[in-house]
Amino acid sequence: MNRRGVRENSAGSSWSFRRWRRVARFAPGYLRSVVRREWQLVLLALGGLAPGVAILTAWLNLALHLHEAGVSNSSHAGWLLPEVVLGRLGLGGVLVGAGVVTLLIGGLGLANAYLASVERRTPQLALLQASGLNRREVSVLLLLEAGCAGLLGSGVGLIGGLILSPLSWMAAGQYFGFDSPFRLDLLAFATAQVAGLTTALLFMGTTAIASLQIEPVLALRGRSEPLLLRSWRRRETTVYGTVYAVALVVEAGLPVLPASALFLLAGLTALLGLLLTSSGWLLTWLYNRLPAPVSAVRWRLALQGLARYPRHTAGLTLAMIAGAYAVGLAALAAGKGIPVLSFPAWVAGGILVAGGVLVLTAASLAALERRQELTLLVALGGRPSRVRHLMLLEYGIVAVCGGTLGASLALINWAWAGGGNWLTALLIALLDLLATVIAAWAGALPALWRLGRRTPSE
Repeated sequence: MNRRGVRENSAGSSWSFRRWRRVARFAPGYLRSVVRREWQLVLLALGGLAPGVAILTAWLNLALHLHEAGVSNSSHAGWLLPEVVLGRLGLGGVLVGAGVVTLLIGGLGLANAYLASVERRTPQLALLQASGLNRREVSVLLLLEAGCAGLLGSGVGLIGGLILSPLSWMAAGQYFGFDSPFRLDLLAFATAQVAGLTTALLFMGTTAIASLQIEPVLALRGRSEPLLLRSWRRRETTVYGTVYAVALVVEAGLPVLPASALFLLAGLTALLGLLLTSSGWLLTWLYNRLPAPVSAVRWRLALQGLARYPRHTAGLTLAMIAGAYAVGLAALAAGKGIPVLSFPAWVAGGILVAGGVLVLTAASLAALERRQELTLLVALGGRPSRVRHLMLLEYGIVAVCGGTLGASLALINWAWAGGGNWLTALLIALLDLLATVIAAWAGALPALWRLGRRTPSE
């Protein structure tokens, strides 16, 4: 009896080994085809991960130095947090939190955009399953995609961190009161690199694997999943985003923070992740409920275009919310009278760059993905100028709704930290909303430019 069980286990392990060896042989060609067909993933990784990894690298390096030097005073002005929270977090918590929030904003936008890419390739992935690969093996291929994207984005971000760290060191020394020469801490760079790779694997890999629940036969026939399952996945991605945000805080803060500060920072990050992710889906649901008069043809077409691609729309909306929140937070921090060369201005500028890059990347990729649909409208008789106006209207709706919510969240954060001149704050919020709309339209320009340069048949 035992010998038979041993033989069965040996045969099973040999069969499993052969299958995994086949996946290993298949993976290089599959990844090359993904790079050729889904080159947008490269831009997604760079726009979503690189700024966050660069900022997290620089601030972790500084936090480790302050911890070793015994600098723990957190009563400096310029941080958009209440004094009670600042006292419990300490300088290390503020710096780690600023880096993780920047990485979280990129990761949330990256997750929804990548999930939309995977859902667009569902028939191709189903064909792989119908050809002999099981669901676990296809999941491994998607995790390899996420891992490669994470390595690329983290590698570029690490280079950015090597540049940002020495540039901001003098301002940090003047602000925190130390005169030590600049030095690199390998622990900070290793932690930031691992955090970037973890972000890609969590936000890209597992959310993509969750989209492989539909049966291959149904996917090849073009049948969509049940409505109940789609709505459940919206809640699932919200919960996953919150849990992953906490995991990133724990991973990045362990080398620097005590347990109490780490627990408080994890709670604040979970609240922010929950607000951003759920708000993106809430606004996506709201677009379908906006009034659409029969006489407003272009408005109706714009709302229909947003409703046809819920994942695409949710990812773009989330990018607008996160970008507006980041830019508004940076502008409100600068509005508290921080000198241009002061260290909080470096922190605010890093968040601003990350938010702006995320909006531009998400908007441009979304426009490029829909270029075939736009040229089809031209082929059916629509004027290129009217198609451009339709696309700008869609992006304007998303930017106004997402930008308003993101700027409102920044104002709430500002008021929570003690507030100040409300007239100046409201003016900053309006400028933040205008910047979000301009960034969204700027992201659509590449696809709109190509729309006029090529004929529909090309």
